[in-house]
Amino acid sequence: MYREYYIYSALFTALPAGSGVTFTDVEVRIDTDYEFEFTKTIYQPVTARARVRYRDDTGGRFLMKGSQDIRTIGGTALYSMAPGNPTPPGFLPFIWPRPYKIQPATTFTVSAADFSGLSYDLRMSFHGSKLRGGAAPWEGRKWRKIEPYVYPLSTTGTIVIPANGSASASIATDNDSHFLVKRITGARTGACLVTIKDAARDRQWMDTGVHFDNLVGNGQFPNILASPRFILRGSPIALTFTDLSGASNTVEINFEGEKLYE
Repeated sequence: MYREYYIYSALFTALPAGSGVTFTDVEVRIDTDYEFEFTKTIYQPVTARARVRYRDDTGGRFLMKGSQDIRTIGGTALYSMAPGNPTPPGFLPFIWPRPYKIQPATTFTVSAADFSGLSYDLRMSFHGSKLRGGAAPWEGRKWRKIEPYVYPLSTTGTIVIPANGSASASIATDNDSHFLVKRITGARTGACLVTIKDAARDRQWMDTGVHFDNLVGNGQFPNILASPRFILRGSPIALTFTDLSGASNTVEINFEGEKLYE
């Protein structure tokens, strides 16, 4: 068995304004292929004021005694650098005391109740790993050489998403080596959703589009993946972006890790 980085998310569209008493449920469906083990939780917007609770529907087990302020059990992006164009967000998730496993083909219910008196879209992402069978493709092999490397989004480093539109990018890894992704950093001028896929093996990295700030870190606070993602040499990493800002949006993503030479 080995761990492969994956993200499940819960979206509360227009979470009703309230006083933290009336909860709205979102059911996260776990894929049928493998168990999911999550270790980190992060949410958007940073201004959210909500109480949340989690239930593993396999046996109806709650992960907490009662509801909690989302700020005490979830992390957010941190803009630790001076604002720029584009701005690099820091990735500071809540890290669970130990990983929690959820069975395949089951559901995980996330409940939220606003207490700010305002309505907003609340996006929560659970970072962890799919527990895949067999040995990890990068372990148990004698690599001729291992060296650090970074694959940027494009030769210019950025792409532009049209206002309220979408854009796609494909990053081809070099033919001389496999690549083990361990961190993600980047920047953006506006909010957007991101989906990532290992195109060669047709493996998604997440169950749905993830808010940029729930996925990408900066040089000070990168997204250190809960487990690596292995990319076969010469294989493309496919990305799709959807703008949420309503304006032309410049984005940059860097995949940081190790080149593995056979």
